[in-house]
Amino acid sequence: MINKADIVIVGAGITGCSAALALVRRGLKVCVFERGVIASEQSSRAWGFIRQQGRHEAEIPLAAEANGLWIELTKRYGFEATNFTQGGILVPAESEADLEQVEDAHRTASRFGVQTKLLNRDDLRDLLPQMAGSWRGGLFTPGDAHGEPGLSTRSIARAAVEEGVRIFEHTPVLSLERQGGKITGINTAQGVWRAPVVVVANGIGASALARTAGITLPIQVIKSSVSRTVKTKPFTQIAMWSPHVAYRPNADGSFTIGNGYRGLGPDYEITLESLRGLRHFLPAYRKNWRLLKLSLGRDFIYHLKIHLGLSGEAEQLPEPSLNQSKIERNAERFRALFPHLGNIQLDSRWAGRLDLTPDAIPIIDRPVGHDGLLLAAGFSGHGFALGPSIGKQISEWICDGKPSLDLSPFRLARFQEGSVARAQKAL
Repeated sequence: MINKADIVIVGAGITGCSAALALVRRGLKVCVFERGVIASEQSSRAWGFIRQQGRHEAEIPLAAEANGLWIELTKRYGFEATNFTQGGILVPAESEADLEQVEDAHRTASRFGVQTKLLNRDDLRDLLPQMAGSWRGGLFTPGDAHGEPGLSTRSIARAAVEEGVRIFEHTPVLSLERQGGKITGINTAQGVWRAPVVVVANGIGASALARTAGITLPIQVIKSSVSRTVKTKPFTQIAMWSPHVAYRPNADGSFTIGNGYRGLGPDYEITLESLRGLRHFLPAYRKNWRLLKLSLGRDFIYHLKIHLGLSGEAEQLPEPSLNQSKIERNAERFRALFPHLGNIQLDSRWAGRLDLTPDAIPIIDRPVGHDGLLLAAGFSGHGFALGPSIGKQISEWICDGKPSLDLSPFRLARFQEGSVARAQKAL
């Protein structure tokens, strides 16, 4: 049996669910397919930052729009639906190089109208008196925020379903259906679905799925290990990205802890899949090889089984392994940052897989020669914050013929054109 919809979306993460909600409000019949459950992958494992500062300049208009949409979502569905907290995000600078990076980020944000503030030592002390350390200055964006990723994604999905979207969990998409130069639908484990438009928004699975239609996406999968502290007496709503550790305060008094902006890079597990498109990543690898942790693990076995035909490519990956040493080091840095918390302990730990592009900005495109297809992938750890804006832009592109923001910097062809330019000083 062949089923039909106006729009088929692959991936029930923050991007797919936001697009579904925006599209159903335009009167379209929308179906979303997810190989696991809603927000089961990176959309429940993100840090939860909703920031405009320190971004590649191509992302800033999306980030600014998303910030407003997060405010609207929270007003409409309540704080308990998102835990959206506009407490600002602070980026302190410890070294002269850090300070140069912060000042460059301030100039870039200011050109786009983002209200940021450069702080000196005294300003930092007044803003967050509990913070220890020797700081030269910092950057504070009071309009930036944080939220709870899994909770927010599930709330958006619930709103979309209430308005008529159908979400099929535990339904892997095996391939894209193609007739000539047009994508006509998807082939799932439960049958074929036809639709005039297919949106591929399934994160780390996007590269494999696009390949079934002859499209190569230069995406590498990296891993980030994160932890959460026990609850403590709340003392700040400010989230922070410092040189050695990042954190966001949670509504229950705990803190979510991640990597700082220098010194600890992500983890790369070597797989057969990671060799595809390797040439696009070699310059970054050569530059940052000291920060990389390369290993063979469960992901290698997973992809080897696929290559040998022993399992399906659309199946959910095994739970990612933790980098325990990195988690402990981040926790130590957090305790040193706030000594008044004493030897605060960790309550939980997890890891997530990120879909990274060579220039660390996403691919959002309707590629030439593949009518009916819209790609939204490679968010490089920025998908949670940008999700509502990406959903809005996708709906405009489909319904109005073009998005209201300039998405040309995110075109897939940039990798073939040689026009990839990573912002060297973006935080």
